[in-house]
Formats: sequence, C-alpha cells, structure tokens
Amino acid sequence: MGYWMHSYKIKGKNFWDIPIHGNMSWGWRKLLSVRALVRPFIWYAIRDGKLANAWNDNWCESSPLRQFITPRRIHNAGFNMQTTVSGLVDGQNGWRWPVAWHDLYPVLNDLDLPILVPDSSDWLIWKDRNGTPMSFSSGEVWDNIRSRADVVHWVDFVWFSQCIPRHSFHMWLVIKNKLKTQDRMSIWDAGSETNLNLMCCPLCRYDKDSRDHLFFRCSFSSHVWNMVKDLAYMANVDSSWSSVMAWSQMHASSKSAEAIVGKLVVAASPYFIWQERNSRLFTPNNRTAPMIANIVLQTVSVTTRI
Repeated sequence: MGYWMHSYKIKGKNFWDIPIHGNMSWGWRKLLSVRALVRPFIWYAIRDGKLANAWNDNWCESSPLRQFITPRRIHNAGFNMQTTVSGLVDGQNGWRWPVAWHDLYPVLNDLDLPILVPDSSDWLIWKDRNGTPMSFSSGEVWDNIRSRADVVHWVDFVWFSQCIPRHSFHMWLVIKNKLKTQDRMSIWDAGSETNLNLMCCPLCRYDKDSRDHLFFRCSFSSHVWNMVKDLAYMANVDSSWSSVMAWSQMHASSKSAEAIVGKLVVAASPYFIWQERNSRLFTPNNRTAPMIANIVLQTVSVTTRI
C-alpha cells in the first residue's frame, strides 16, 4: 500500500485529490470512493520529510493542516500545495511558517519540530482507532472502517459454531423484525390498504400476521412450538416472543449441549413456520403442525447427530 501511494506522488499526482470519473475501472472507483474512510488511519512516519505532503497528509497531531489553513494563506506565506514537511523545517532552527501563524492557528504552538534524518525516506504506517500504530492488513482495515453499533446480547444466540447459516440469517431478520409480515406491508403499500386490511394469518386464519403473532401466538405455530420446546430443554418458555428472547439472554453464550440444542430449535422453528406460511400464501400445499414440528426436530437431530 505504501508503494502504491508513493507511485502516484512520483507521477506528480496526489492520491487524495484524484477525481473519480467514468473512464476509471470499477475497482479504482471503489478504492477512491473510500478515501474519506481510510484517510484518518494512514499516517507518515517522518524521516527526511520529502514524501509527506505538509498540508494534505497525516504526519502530526493536527494533521491534515489543510483543514484549517487555507490555500490562500499557504501561498501568501511563500509555500505551495505540493510543499512537503521538509519544506516547513528550517534545519534544527524551527518552523519556516510566518510568526503570525502562531496567533492565527494556536494549535501550531504545540507541534513538536520533527528531527529530519537525511537519506532515510518517510514511510507509511497504519494507526488504529485509538491512534496506535499497527501492522497493515485487510482485517485491520475492516475492523477500523466498518460501521459499529451497540453490542447486542443475542449475537451468540444467533451466530455460533454449530448454527445452520440459513436458519441464523432468518433468525437475525426475525429479531430485527425485518420479515415482510402483513402488519409491515400495510404500512408500506398505502395504495392497497383496503385489501391488506382484509388479509389474515394464512396459518390460523385469524388476525393479521406479525412477528409476535407468528412466533408463537398463532394457534398453528404455538402448536408447533409446544411440540418441540420440551425436547429442547425449554419447558419453562411460553409461546410469546418476549419469553423466547428472555431465554436467549440467559443462554446466548452457553456452550452446553442443552443450550446449543435449544438455540438450534429456536432458529429452526421460525424458519420452517415462515416457510409454511409462504407456501400457504402462494401454493395450495398445506402441512400440519405435527409435520412442521417433525421437520424441525429431524433437522436439529441431523445437525447435532443425536
């Protein structure tokens, strides 16, 4: 990565200012589009000061200096936009910028004068979110630029080493309430509000289906749940979604056989109930609650080899 960025400076271009245009390849456009994300983490370790751009690159605590020093003041002080860090340092005597800048930009008063090392080129380093220099790797980059949210208690309840990926993904949608249930569709599609108001749960033919209705207040899904939960060591969990999530909070990180079987059953039950719900909406095929419960138990049995 260091050579890649240096090569653009050697060609007289600044990596941070390259415009994105239609003639570029898809890969280059994607790389250039994330500049704002990665820029705070890419720093120069100053040696001879001849590679780090004084205004645009990160090389001191107040970098980049261009965020508060305007191009007009830069040029009025006798510098240009290509000035490197070495151009700001007058040997070991101090900074070359105007004395007036110390009053205009007080943060400059706290900058330590870099000790330039002749015949030793500046080099790029990666600093993490805490400002600690790290070895560059794709994993380190992703960990720093990825979107972050509050840690949820159910992460180990959904994703664990024995999980069935398609069930876990579906479970994630259920927990986030992102399934296209009738209660949500009635809000999205205002043009067919009357027809949607007439819709009812295709499993029990009573009430509009929703996340909490399907898992597991619906008489059909409640029948399925009551047939499988005892075998999953969850006899004390009732047919409400809040009760299921309360159980998950207590057992999410547990690695016991009982907890793993329970997590597999909880993920498989909504998956196959939702599958049956969609089947009844779009096909004439109907399966009974005992059939769905048997599929859940067979799937978990094969996965755990019990």
